[in-house]
Amino acid sequence: MKFKFLLCIDDTDELGGDISTGLLAEEIAAFIGSFAPVSFVTRHQLLLDPRINYTSHNSCMCLEAMLDEAQKERALNFALDLLEHKCAPSAEPGIAAVFEKDLLSAQGLINFGKSAKEIFLKPRQAFETAREQNVFLKELKSSARGVIGALAGIGLRLSGNYGKIRGKFELEKSNLSVRELLDLNFIEAVADENFKPLFPDERVKLIGALKPVFLDFKATLLVKKEAGGGFRNLSVKELRNF
Repeated sequence: MKFKFLLCIDDTDELGGDISTGLLAEEIAAFIGSFAPVSFVTRHQLLLDPRINYTSHNSCMCLEAMLDEAQKERALNFALDLLEHKCAPSAEPGIAAVFEKDLLSAQGLINFGKSAKEIFLKPRQAFETAREQNVFLKELKSSARGVIGALAGIGLRLSGNYGKIRGKFELEKSNLSVRELLDLNFIEAVADENFKPLFPDERVKLIGALKPVFLDFKATLLVKKEAGGGFRNLSVKELRNF
């Protein structure tokens, strides 16, 4: 039997390096996708604080897949080996993984994720929460703070919000209906700035790269009503604080 499996990694890279946490997460997702259904990767923003060492944004990367027990072990072993060999020398990597069914309280983990966006946490708190929630949590270096983000990312993913879809998407067409946008494989919903869904026949002007956010468990394109009428997609800059 297959169950929803969540895996999150954090703090694997360094400034100026060739490796990014997002690229490593995509490599893990591609491996899992070779033998099981896997979701998009979500990026979750965490607290920005001078006491925290981070490369540029202090964000973690999370994915979901439908796996059985044997596939879970296969996926986790691949991810651990990948991080052991590809993390940047100065990184403080952490990895978290769990079947949703094994959690003591999904809400408890969601609360931890929200806290990691707002207050300074310590690795000890992450390990305590992981033990309470039956989550596999591992630091790949001694005292690696990445365990905080790795655990928080699973909580934020479980919330269905507080994130962006990894990657930017360019289209040749500059104007599409909501119905046409929903036919694309990377958009599951289209909503305005107040998170109200648009009608299928509404038209959207497309400017620059499209960057869906993680809203109500869906890859959602957020759009803005223009002064002259009609809608346009929010830019990457406008979504910076999402």
